Amino acid sequence: MKFSYVLKRSTSIVFSTLLLISFNFFTACKCQTDKAETIEKIIAAPKDDAEFQSKMTTVLEDYVMHLSSIKTDSIKFMNWQEVAKEAYSKNTYHPIWVSKEVLSQKGKEMLHVVGTTEFLGLNKELYEYEDLQQIADSLTKIQPNIDFNLLKQLEVGLTRSFLQIALHVDHGMFADTSKGINTNFWAAKDKYIQLLGKASTDSVSNLIASLEPNNPMYNRYMSALKAFVAKNNISATPITIRNPKLDSIGAVNDARKALVYHHYLLDSLKNNDEAYLAAMKQFQIDNNLKGDGNIGANTIKALERDNSKKFQLLAINADRWRKEHIIELPEKYVWVNLPSYKLKIIEDDTLRLEKNVVIGKSNNKNETPILESAINQIVLWPTWSVPQSIIKHEMKSFKGYTVTRNGSYTSVVQPPGPRNALGCVKILFPNKHSVYIHDTPTKSLFGADLRAASHGCVRCQDPLEVAANVMMMDTFLITYDSLKVLKERKVATRVFRLKKPVPVYFRYFTAEADFDGNLKFYADVYGRDKQMINFIFKGKKPHILTKEEIREKQVADSIAIVKKKKADSILVATKIKEVIKIDSLNTRAINDSLKN
Repeated sequence: MKFSYVLKRSTSIVFSTLLLISFNFFTACKCQTDKAETIEKIIAAPKDDAEFQSKMTTVLEDYVMHLSSIKTDSIKFMNWQEVAKEAYSKNTYHPIWVSKEVLSQKGKEMLHVVGTTEFLGLNKELYEYEDLQQIADSLTKIQPNIDFNLLKQLEVGLTRSFLQIALHVDHGMFADTSKGINTNFWAAKDKYIQLLGKASTDSVSNLIASLEPNNPMYNRYMSALKAFVAKNNISATPITIRNPKLDSIGAVNDARKALVYHHYLLDSLKNNDEAYLAAMKQFQIDNNLKGDGNIGANTIKALERDNSKKFQLLAINADRWRKEHIIELPEKYVWVNLPSYKLKIIEDDTLRLEKNVVIGKSNNKNETPILESAINQIVLWPTWSVPQSIIKHEMKSFKGYTVTRNGSYTSVVQPPGPRNALGCVKILFPNKHSVYIHDTPTKSLFGADLRAASHGCVRCQDPLEVAANVMMMDTFLITYDSLKVLKERKVATRVFRLKKPVPVYFRYFTAEADFDGNLKFYADVYGRDKQMINFIFKGKKPHILTKEEIREKQVADSIAIVKKKKADSILVATKIKEVIKIDSLNTRAINDSLKN
């Protein structure tokens, strides 16, 4: 009796700290039944497993029933607590993770999964690993005695982590800027309940893995991510490269150290100029930069990216894969990863063709969209219907264009030919953005490091070769050479319709693995990485618009749309009239001079 009293007093200080920790991520049960409350007040060793199970089930039922669950039909939202309630109810409130020895074998496996979530490309801090480990350690210290109050929180805490890891592997950590971290279980509640039910018998790692996309590209990427985490310390290690314009020698010395850090240069060879230059060029190539050995601004950005920043990039790009939910990829397809500025034709998971591309400018108006479609037409010597925005803001002359007015709408079309903005070929696929892949008479940009310069469509290097390969994937018995002969024979628009459309994907990944499993990092041309990193790794919270802000935004948007449409139509019509007037005056002047 005296020992029990002393034990309670000695452990109270330890547990007070743990209770504060656990309160941060669980809502305390304030409506306990007398039986559950009595059990939790006593810290002692149960006589046997039967007594432990009886007491644990009583405490767990009381605790789970009073979790702060949310289920809102109007916005289709459900939190993890609602899922946990139903799952434990089906299991008659028997514990999944804890035992008389604190953690069962399943519990140890689950805690290990939480502690190694970096290998899944997840942020471990989202799953309260440190707190769970601390509770488990403290409970272990008082063995064989048990504090059921803390044990219930460890049990439900591991369930919370399991459900959230499952959700994030299934659909991504990041929802969007209005919601922040993904916490909504509405869409697949039954799937997660079933998954949790299997956790008591099946491998936890295998259950989580069953939710991942299963295509060769994703699998290569995740293998490379896991190898990176296993090989590197992913804690922050600041790297600074001096400005080469102010201190060229200092910049080179900094670059040598950075290349050693990035495993491109052996420390014993960092002062060897030949080895340094070779390492620098390879580093630049692997980061989608021109391998010239010069320390430019983009090379400095890549060199200063330490392992912590690299892991964050790897994690958010794994998140993109999961959010895009490309579970499988077809046998043949065209793949454009926008930040890589590359178009790839892939067949049987083998790279058949790769070409440089120019994508949309890095502004909200011209960015090339993410899309998924299927190529169904190849147009040889296409015409170009000029978008209204280009007519309004960029065109200075309509010479050589066909201008047609239909009421208030004016269309401007450029006929086919070598000077046509779409070049000699256009590759079409249905999409709501009206974008496509095409040739261009301006070839110089294909050699640049950063190639975001179009109005949204994808300009392609050697598009005729791309077109020939796509057509051969269909039923056309045509080669690149024969298509080239056809193109050069006559400037006339010809349309080839594919009987079996070829899938095409436009995606946005600033990190990927090549076909040899090597990681590649690309510049965030559209500036989308920062917001994901801020939400996932830096605790940023979404701004919730008030009713007044929503109303003001709707009114402002409606007014802006009406004004823009009216201004566009007036400006285009006025501009056309001016150009026609000038052309008419020029024609009259030429005729008068001929008469004289």
